Amino acid sequence: MSSIALVLPVAAQRSSSQATLTTQADRIFAQYNSTHTPGCAVGVRQEGRDLLLRGYGMAELETQTPITVNTIFESGSVAKQFTAMAILLLVQDGRLHLDDSVRRYIPELPEYPKPVLVRHLLSHTSGLREWSSLVALAGWPRGSRVHTQQDLLEIITAQRRLNHPVGDAYSYTNSGFALLPAIVERVSGMSFAQFSEDRIFAPLGLMSTRWRTNFRTIVPGRAQAYSRSGDGWELEMPFENVHGPGGMLTTVGDWLRWNDHLTAKTLGVAAVDALQSRAVLTSGRTIAYAAGIIVGSYRGTPEIAHSGATAGYSTYLARYPAHALSIAVLCNAAGAPAAQLTRQLADALLPGLIVPAAPDTVPVDPALRARLTGVYRSLRTHEPLIVGTVQGLTGAALRATRDEGVMVGPNRGLFEMGPDGTPRSLRVIGTDADTVAYMFASAARWAPISDQLISFVGRYRSDEIAATWTLVLEKGQLVASVRKGVRSILTPIYRDAFTLDAGLGTIWFVRDARGTVIEMHIGSARVWDLTFSRVP
Repeated sequence: MSSIALVLPVAAQRSSSQATLTTQADRIFAQYNSTHTPGCAVGVRQEGRDLLLRGYGMAELETQTPITVNTIFESGSVAKQFTAMAILLLVQDGRLHLDDSVRRYIPELPEYPKPVLVRHLLSHTSGLREWSSLVALAGWPRGSRVHTQQDLLEIITAQRRLNHPVGDAYSYTNSGFALLPAIVERVSGMSFAQFSEDRIFAPLGLMSTRWRTNFRTIVPGRAQAYSRSGDGWELEMPFENVHGPGGMLTTVGDWLRWNDHLTAKTLGVAAVDALQSRAVLTSGRTIAYAAGIIVGSYRGTPEIAHSGATAGYSTYLARYPAHALSIAVLCNAAGAPAAQLTRQLADALLPGLIVPAAPDTVPVDPALRARLTGVYRSLRTHEPLIVGTVQGLTGAALRATRDEGVMVGPNRGLFEMGPDGTPRSLRVIGTDADTVAYMFASAARWAPISDQLISFVGRYRSDEIAATWTLVLEKGQLVASVRKGVRSILTPIYRDAFTLDAGLGTIWFVRDARGTVIEMHIGSARVWDLTFSRVP
């Protein structure tokens, strides 16, 4: 009787705790708890015990099929840690090394001034340009045609330049993880999908997990993905045969089991430790990104996590090792804040976490604010940074810190002023102490007249993406076209530079000594500088 008396209160306490968590989860996911919207599946596991497995919303709106804990979603970039593990298992086997040159396995890759090593692909420090941005600049953004693994290999290996010297910076790119499956296949002699099944999925009991190698394959129990369209929803599926950077089909239960196995180091101590070892840049600075996974912290507690977003899927998988806690959130609604939802659950479960203090700031002196307001040009990508409000464009807000510093939006900014009191440059210190340098471009947006725009009209060619852009002047605006039916309006931002619509980045032009435009460049967060030569 005494043993029963001891057990019953614990069981009752667990039941009460789970009921409370369910109530909190219902509140957190209330916007998706509907029969007429897509939604999310959520799983919470602590100390080897499932605390919550629940579905909200519809897996398929047409058939009114609800989301359950067994519903299959697409992973987005959370898949990168699985791709990384495939490589690390081969390292553990002694069949390749992290410091091997990638050209040893993919000789098609150009020979750059410094060799790209396998470890650089795993940590986004290779400098490789983003494949999806490149195909978009060639006129074929994702969703406009079926991209394959071979397509990715061809466009990545056609790039003669990198975003930055190998190992010098962190620049997130799916291209590195697009090359890793090819390395696995060439080393193992197996398809990447089969290798993953034999060495990862089956041994760990991830029975609902596979790679989406053919988007036409019927997958029973899969959630369709959606995005907002007016007051309703429309399908937004990843119709492509690309996997490695993403493209994993899985469930919340499998992801929780995966996290358990990482904690237990089931696949080997060396492989798991390498997966979680943060990368070090050439400068010696350690970054939060490890191998397909981010090793950071949330409100004072360690967090090992990654987010995912592809087409209409949005996901997050997190592990809080100090609390033996894992949370998986998989959504089929584009823009669903999976990371935020995950952390709201963490807040509910871990009420003792530190509440970060807001920066101690005060309003900026109005005279200084007026001097600092303007358009700044990134020295990496030439993209503009609007500081303050410039001709109706609201940019990064300015706040002063009590140590006489300045916050530019959420980050600390270091301004260099000229002798006349106007800004010359700005350095913004962001995540992982990454510093982005900007030059002051102008206090106002550039407003060229039609006659000034004529000098940019013409054709520009990039062999790296096998595409020619044609620029014409229409009703006082520059319009660019890379193929029939694909047009982008160029909006002036600072002298000889324009922003492109459709999120393609910033376009700027280079002139010769006589002032004739001879080159066009395009820069964005994941393709820093792609050069187009002017052609007759």
